[in-house]
Amino acid sequence: MSETWPAGAPYALCLTHDVDRIQKQLYHYLFYGAKHGLRTQLRSFRERLSGREPYWNFDRIMELEAGLGVRSTFLFLSESASGFGPEFWGRYEISQEKVKAVICALDRGGWEIGLHGSLLSYRDLDLLKREKDVLEDIVGRSVRSTRQHYLNLDEPGTWQIQRQIGLEVDSTLGFADRPWDCSRGVHPFYTGESGMLELPITLMDTIGLTDPGIRRDAERVVERVVRAGGLVVLDWHQRTYSPGEYVDAVDFYVSAIQEAKTRGAWIATMGAIADYWSSRKD
Repeated sequence: MSETWPAGAPYALCLTHDVDRIQKQLYHYLFYGAKHGLRTQLRSFRERLSGREPYWNFDRIMELEAGLGVRSTFLFLSESASGFGPEFWGRYEISQEKVKAVICALDRGGWEIGLHGSLLSYRDLDLLKREKDVLEDIVGRSVRSTRQHYLNLDEPGTWQIQRQIGLEVDSTLGFADRPWDCSRGVHPFYTGESGMLELPITLMDTIGLTDPGIRRDAERVVERVVRAGGLVVLDWHQRTYSPGEYVDAVDFYVSAIQEAKTRGAWIATMGAIADYWSSRKD
């Protein structure tokens, strides 16, 4: 068996972005205004009035990560489910020219493009395959990495259909409201007979990092993974990089990258981790 991470790196960091919504809707201003206060939402609304879409932050992320010398995985959604509720509102069409253009720009720049499986696709092989085909037509290459929307996961069925359509690495296992339960392991693992590699989410940007206590808990969990020589997976939605709106979450993200570089960690995309983990079996 080879060493855990390339070149003896003490741990690995995987950076991912779920692209759920690309345009901020009125209900977002109202909901987050009621939840977090009106000041940041007024600033966000002024940005919208100036012609800058608060959720369209791909250029900001590309500039940030390029400046730090890292690359991440962007997971794009093609939603077809319909109904009433926030999970159905504000969707975008992946076939929009500006969406296709940013996918191709990310791919050219060295970022990985992955599939964010739609609300119902975690149990529907044909639907998931259609979504994968659409994304591959846009990017012009095969798509290997995935995460299911709303972290929907039917174990082991979801992993089985993902692998059947040619996906290789998933990062759905985890929580949106709390850090990863490290007692279940901190390394990638193959999901039984499916052959799908799973990268558990260590932290999502939705856990409430503005709260000092939650931030300390998050830092402790990351440190536990680091000391175990494991894999830290960050799931930070691209909407989080709206200026002045999620300052604490962006600060956490940047600090995690800087600390990883200081400690000599391996910072990699989902696909790169899948390649290396596969090589360890040989």
